[in-house]
Amino acid sequence: MSTEGVQQPGLEDEDLLEGWKAIADHLNKTERTVQRWEKAKALPVRRLKSGSSEDQGRVFAYKTELDAWWQEMLTRPDGLTPEPDRPPGHSPQTGPPPEPLPTRPWHSSSFWVVITLAVILGVVTLLRMPDPAQNLRPQPSRSRVTLAVRQFRNLNDTSGNDTSSQDFVAVGLTEEMVTHLGQLHPQQMSVIRLTPGYAAATLDRLAKDIRADYVLEGSIRQIANRMTISAQLVQVSSQTVVWGHSYERDVKELLRVQEEVAAAITGEVLNNLPHTAPAAREVNREAYLAYLEGRYFWNKRTTESLTRALDLFQHSVTIDPTYAPSYAGLADCYELLGSAPYTALPPNQAFPKAETAAKKALELDSTLAEAHVSLGYSKLVYEWNLSEAEKELARALQLRPDYATGHQFYAYYLTAIGNLGAAIAERKRALELDPVNPLLTSALGEAFYQNREFDRTIEQNSKSLQLDPSYAIALVNIGRAYEMKGMHPQARDAFEKVLAVAPDDPAVLALIGHEYALSGEKAKAAGTISKLQQLSTHKYVPAIYVALVYTGLHDLDHSFAWLDKAFDERSEYLVYLPTEPLADPLRGDPRFSQLLQRLALKKIVIAAAP
Repeated sequence: MSTEGVQQPGLEDEDLLEGWKAIADHLNKTERTVQRWEKAKALPVRRLKSGSSEDQGRVFAYKTELDAWWQEMLTRPDGLTPEPDRPPGHSPQTGPPPEPLPTRPWHSSSFWVVITLAVILGVVTLLRMPDPAQNLRPQPSRSRVTLAVRQFRNLNDTSGNDTSSQDFVAVGLTEEMVTHLGQLHPQQMSVIRLTPGYAAATLDRLAKDIRADYVLEGSIRQIANRMTISAQLVQVSSQTVVWGHSYERDVKELLRVQEEVAAAITGEVLNNLPHTAPAAREVNREAYLAYLEGRYFWNKRTTESLTRALDLFQHSVTIDPTYAPSYAGLADCYELLGSAPYTALPPNQAFPKAETAAKKALELDSTLAEAHVSLGYSKLVYEWNLSEAEKELARALQLRPDYATGHQFYAYYLTAIGNLGAAIAERKRALELDPVNPLLTSALGEAFYQNREFDRTIEQNSKSLQLDPSYAIALVNIGRAYEMKGMHPQARDAFEKVLAVAPDDPAVLALIGHEYALSGEKAKAAGTISKLQQLSTHKYVPAIYVALVYTGLHDLDHSFAWLDKAFDERSEYLVYLPTEPLADPLRGDPRFSQLLQRLALKKIVIAAAP
């Protein structure tokens, strides 16, 4: 439905779009699509009635009105039909690719919470101030302000060989900012953590890529026992600093600042804005720094870094046995070390320890979403208790609806029960909350793979590699998709890129062994089985990996024999067999249905590839 206008818009108005082509370009659609939306979806297009006969009937629109309309359509059940085009105002990424980032926001405490709350006080106060330019003409506003947070810079001397002890403080403080700001006012403010690759990104690029309204950035410097933290808030539209502050404290006195900042928050923010985050509690400084360093290494996602993170979380709980987030960190490490592709620990060793740690975290803090996710994941992949898994994962999202990792892990549950459409929707929601995260970008591609949308799998995981060219999981997903498309050279090339860096990785060896089998190179496939068995003499190699190669060889007797061993190991990947494309040769065998029954899973009717 168009809006009739009586005045001719001024050509100098930067918010103005004249003609169907300009409107279509802004929305990244065709002219035919936007013309249809005007009639069917009430796209806010205006028409001139005054002026010359040539001018009469010309169409125009305002960018702000179109953007507000777009946001409204995205939230309506009967809104826009999904299309591959980008949201309005978005353009392809340019410049250096961002680097991988953690997906799990951290819980709050200690000195960093003190500084976080002080910065949040300034940020929220500024974000609530009206933009004077908006008073010139009434404009519809977007549903939420988008705040981008750059990783805080470490200004200490990094010329030494080991800078991780300095870097993890900067990384940890950035995570605290994202977590607290995201919890403070989620209905009106969307908070996006930027990857380090965006460290030098211009404000114009941030406006185009993620439609950022504000950018929070800062730095940390420690000299002897003095710590200086500086933060500033930049408004993207005006490209000006609208708030800034520096905090300098003696390291030994940092915990005592908490009461001072908490009083300021209570007096100046909480009376005006809803704030559901729990009050910060004091924690032993050494325990908290060990927790931060543990998260730093956990986010690197290698077997070596996970093992180091495990030691750091254990050190943290030894110092302060009442600090719940460190127990959640322990649970996260054990679960990943017992899961593909890391599989450094047998599941029957890793997951009981993970559950114990997660339950301890919830005993200390029942509102800790991270611990509910950890417990729910263990219930799903180790205990095969679907109802309890759904309960814990849903509770995490109830506590933190905008928790990207919570949506990612809820998608694992949906995949296991065969609700692939809902799993894709959950992965998309996770990516909306953290749009420049290579892990979540790849996870959506994996959901497409489970749904047998192999072209979309390759496309989505290629985007992940643009964000982080070294992200091995994306290469694995691309290889699996090419193999299912029958494009064997491309599949082999993807797997070999990973093996060039990690030649003895059991998971990727199994995948390329399956590829050898499908390509008719049975001798190479048999050689891969021998290598996996040889590796198993000095490290844990999941039985499901050997079963995979036998499946490629269509040796189903050996395949089911090794799947029985995987069942005895309680392999975490078994829950995904109902929809795993590589398991298709097994589906017609009665032993497959029997295995699913033992896992308390239902046999899924597999649709043909779209």
